[in-house]
Amino acid sequence: MDIAKKRRENMANAVTELKNLLEPGLLGNFTWFEAVEVIATRPLEAVGEFQARNVFSVYVAEPGARPQAPKQPFLNKPWRLKGVPDWAFGITRRPVDLSELLESIERYGSEGVWMPPGQPVLEVGTLTAAPAMFCPSDSHTEVPLNGVLKNNFWAGSYVVELKDEAKSTLTDLTNDDVPFEELCDSIAKVLPMHLERVPDRLGDVLFQIPSSALIAEFHRRPHQPVDLHLAWNPDVPQRVLVGEYRVEHDGMISSLARFNFPVGPARLKIPPNSGDLRFSVWDTEKQVVLAATAVLRAPDGRGSVESSCSVELEQPRIFQAKGLTDEETHTVQLWQSDGGKRVIGYPRPNIDWVARRELKARMKQLVESKRFLQYGIGKAARDVEHRRALEDLRHLIKVLDEGAIYLWDPYLSANDILNTLAFCKSTGTELRGLTSSKPSKLGPTDDDEALGTMMWCVTPEPADDEGAESVLTSRRKAWIKKQQDQLNNAFTGPSHMKLDFRMSWGIQGSFHDRFLIFPGRGRHRTRAWSLGASINHIGSEHCIVQEVAYPEPVLAAFLDFWNQSSKAEHIIWQWS
Repeated sequence: MDIAKKRRENMANAVTELKNLLEPGLLGNFTWFEAVEVIATRPLEAVGEFQARNVFSVYVAEPGARPQAPKQPFLNKPWRLKGVPDWAFGITRRPVDLSELLESIERYGSEGVWMPPGQPVLEVGTLTAAPAMFCPSDSHTEVPLNGVLKNNFWAGSYVVELKDEAKSTLTDLTNDDVPFEELCDSIAKVLPMHLERVPDRLGDVLFQIPSSALIAEFHRRPHQPVDLHLAWNPDVPQRVLVGEYRVEHDGMISSLARFNFPVGPARLKIPPNSGDLRFSVWDTEKQVVLAATAVLRAPDGRGSVESSCSVELEQPRIFQAKGLTDEETHTVQLWQSDGGKRVIGYPRPNIDWVARRELKARMKQLVESKRFLQYGIGKAARDVEHRRALEDLRHLIKVLDEGAIYLWDPYLSANDILNTLAFCKSTGTELRGLTSSKPSKLGPTDDDEALGTMMWCVTPEPADDEGAESVLTSRRKAWIKKQQDQLNNAFTGPSHMKLDFRMSWGIQGSFHDRFLIFPGRGRHRTRAWSLGASINHIGSEHCIVQEVAYPEPVLAAFLDFWNQSSKAEHIIWQWS
């Protein structure tokens, strides 16, 4: 099947699904859509012409008479983002007709051009329609997609999505987290839309059909039946409904049942099994979900709640602690328990055996995947642990290479690069190493007569600042020359390393932490490992290497230091 035919069939299926969901009286009575589009534009060379891109769009089905289109559809003055200077970003909001929107989908299927009602052609990637999904409202767990849906806090919504998997038109946002985060912050100031919760939806087009036929409520208290309440929308014909619940725990379904769901208040007894509890309401005649919950808490009835009282002491704790520059005085107000405890319910065992087992399994999994590594434990030999740590870093470099690897270490040397980044197998991978000019690393040079017998690591008196700076400059140049010589002489034949090795000095601020960073390229997400010690002695003493939960700020901080270290005097070694 050729690409054009496959696209036509895919979009025809999406239109059919939307028409079925928009059937009057099924989920509600919808007559128009509210369009909210995040768009990027830039002028072309021809006067009066411009190029426009879809960044993210959501169309929400609405009931009642369609309002008039606003004179100014943009909700903001154009934003300019760092790193994307040519484009202006904005949000449009306007009403569109059902039939016109469906025609736009069909047009994309036949022509491959996305031109929503009332808009010029918007540049998009290759859009593929996904099957309709039901998105429940948030409970004590959040459903990420709710961050970009409108008012999805009642029964839930169906979503039909045209997905842009490759995001080929938005590489300036997918390759760099800084402008994307700035865009998300700007959007949130105008609308309650949080695109940062679903960055995988960048470039997508969503159609939201709220389930407004009814409202179903579920409340569960410990040791009590579940309170149910169902109310129909007066504009929707009532049908016979079936409710369903399931309790899942530890990978198993511990309780599952269907029941007739009556209108009005009711009570439902379910077994006292702990786990993740979900409810749904089915229209069996039309075969659609009319309401569903995200995961709810399902206490097992054996839990306990402890309460106690405490009183404020008149005398606070006052103490002094030395900060970075001087000593500071701190005051901490103290509270003392009255020693009494009141237990409600039945006490649990002191040890949560399931949690302990899951923790052990998780730790084993983290170690096997090299997301958490520990060295220098017990009587292990220092050289053996150092070698083991280097082997683990080399494994990460080989396995996670997606086109770029950055190594950030204030004591990074040419030898450290040869022990790590040089093990990257791809000749096209962009390798970056960033070190600092810490005096304790540079050491004395042969021509350090200016300091006489003074130890090179001692900070000179203010009167000697100019001479000391001259000595440090001399040491820095000598150290750089030593690194260059080692890298130039290390390889037999061409290095085939796309390496940029820089020294950060003379800029605002300094750094201390060590990171191995794998920047997200294309569809790959950014990942980073915190290194508990510098490469030159990692593992020889106790240290921990672990994956960072939020790598994007780490990458942004690295790039800030990197971009400031771009002058010729910062460059140690670059590929030619």
